[in-house]
Amino acid sequence: MPRGDRRLPRRTCVHCGNVGDKASFLRIAGRPETGWEMDPKGRKPGRGIYLCRSAACVEGFARRIRTPKGASRWKMGPSGAALADRLASWWVSEDRS
Repeated sequence: MPRGDRRLPRRTCVHCGNVGDKASFLRIAGRPETGWEMDPKGRKPGRGIYLCRSAACVEGFARRIRTPKGASRWKMGPSGAALADRLASWWVSEDRS
């Protein structure tokens, strides 16, 4: 396949279901039961959870993983609340200009 014909990776937001290019999403990387961390550049190893870079998706996902039921969806356990706090502080500090 010629280099110019390559397709960009497509990802889906876990909160709203919006589909787009990988670069347009915020990635959360990790493995169930071992821990999850934010991966804004999309290069860390592990499974990926993708979120739109919109206030509704970031805040909604953070609110969701703070609950035991929401955190159990990705097997985050009690670390879901800590990740939600990091996600919220990242959103506040993110330069969106």
